[in-house]
Amino acid sequence: MNTTFFDLKIAEFQIFLLLFVRMIGILAVAPIFGHRTVISQTKVGFALVLAIVLYPVVPVTLALTPDLMPYFFVAVKELILGMIFGFVSRLTFVAVQFAGEVIGIDIGFGVVNIIDPMSGGQVSVIGTFKNLIALVTFLIIDGHHIILLAMTKSFEMVPLGGIQLTEMLARGLISMSAGVFAMAIQMAAPIITALFLTSLALGIMARTVPQMNVFVVGFPLKIGIGMAMLAISLPLFQTVLIKFFGQLAPNLSILLQQMYRP
Repeated sequence: MNTTFFDLKIAEFQIFLLLFVRMIGILAVAPIFGHRTVISQTKVGFALVLAIVLYPVVPVTLALTPDLMPYFFVAVKELILGMIFGFVSRLTFVAVQFAGEVIGIDIGFGVVNIIDPMSGGQVSVIGTFKNLIALVTFLIIDGHHIILLAMTKSFEMVPLGGIQLTEMLARGLISMSAGVFAMAIQMAAPIITALFLTSLALGIMARTVPQMNVFVVGFPLKIGIGMAMLAISLPLFQTVLIKFFGQLAPNLSILLQQMYRP
């Protein structure tokens, strides 16, 4: 059957739509771009602009078919790729939030929660404070540019429709997700250590001076020491953040390599 001009236009639109779907998946989940305060229309418009800009330079190796169901499954795979990409980009922020929750509970702020506009749920004040610092640090080191650059490179490493949901990809995601706990402990270590030593000292005092009400003394003492250590450790916290954000590009590269095998 001869290919008509109309058939070529349909094929071009199908390729553009796949490109747009991958962009939507990334921007919906990635940090900064996927924030709840960014309205959906803005995300869709930005994804559309990026798709228009990248469409002329994106390599196309996908053989399209006129059947709807195969094309639908390819589009779903592109959406999954984008969401996994955004999820991996967001792992450091998850670790920051988790570290803040641990610190808040240890200090005694476990019941002092506020509504987080990003997740829509209740989070600790310390977690929100650390998350805001992480957002500012991410912007300072041009982390959003890293995401955009990795986004463009993703079409070279994983062609449209080329994502492969393999066991290697699942293992890689599990490994990266498990690293969140290690990152959180490293971020919270100075404050947790100081509070542990404070609790140890209070325990010794309770044994040596039974008449002293350790609970009355210990509660404000732990809050004071915890807040002081939080302020003192901010430069170290930012240094650790920059180190973890520096691993973003290599992690995304490893992820894309695990998604596609020529």
